[in-house]
Amino acid sequence: MYGAIAAVLIGIPSDLIDTPIFGRPIDARWLDYAILATTSALIGLILAIRPPSGDVGADAESAVERQGTTTLWGGLVSFLAVGCPVCNQAVVALVGISGALSWWAPVQPLVGLAALTLLVWTLRKRLRSYRAVACPIPVA
Repeated sequence: MYGAIAAVLIGIPSDLIDTPIFGRPIDARWLDYAILATTSALIGLILAIRPPSGDVGADAESAVERQGTTTLWGGLVSFLAVGCPVCNQAVVALVGISGALSWWAPVQPLVGLAALTLLVWTLRKRLRSYRAVACPIPVA
């Protein structure tokens, strides 16, 4: 469910999911769809794994909050990776349309890799914090 929501929130504004609301003057690459699917699945896994409620301690709660923040950053970076290069107003304002096509478009797969790396790291942290709270090791 969370992964589908992430796919819709990233896919519709980047026009990977075709709607009449947004248009994309530059065709999407196959890699854009792969990044969207993978990052959406990772976001879904991260958000679906929640530590048990109750007395989990301040450290565990702050760790979960930080993981939520990095998940949001991973989603934003993923959106930048799959979005149309000339539709990104910040990039066009900085380097112009020709710069967006010649500089930003080739860098977008690396940005997608950064999003995947960030989300995999966050998932590993989430699994470790869940394990520490859900299955504590008894002290002898």
